[in-house]
Amino acid sequence: MFEPETNVVAFKPRKAVAHHPRSLMERIYAAGSLSVRADDRATKMAAVMLQALGFLVIEEILADGTPRRLQRGEARKAMDRPWRLAKPAFSGEIGVPDGGTFLA
Repeated sequence: MFEPETNVVAFKPRKAVAHHPRSLMERIYAAGSLSVRADDRATKMAAVMLQALGFLVIEEILADGTPRRLQRGEARKAMDRPWRLAKPAFSGEIGVPDGGTFLA
């Protein structure tokens, strides 16, 4: 007869990725925006520092999926939700990547 076999594969738990603030800012400026998981506290702390310097915009993703822009004092209180980090709108729209106008 045909007997079912169990295949169990053990995976290593994922570690939170810690990025240097400069590489984080370079990735955000190249892509326009970057999503951050709710449990990635190292990236969020670097983002709070970059937000205080005015280098990026932090948006909290609410339970219904809508983003809410966080002001400088609110970011530390919203660590339990996913975030969207975006390039600030120096001229134009928030989250437009670098080089977007050169490709047209």
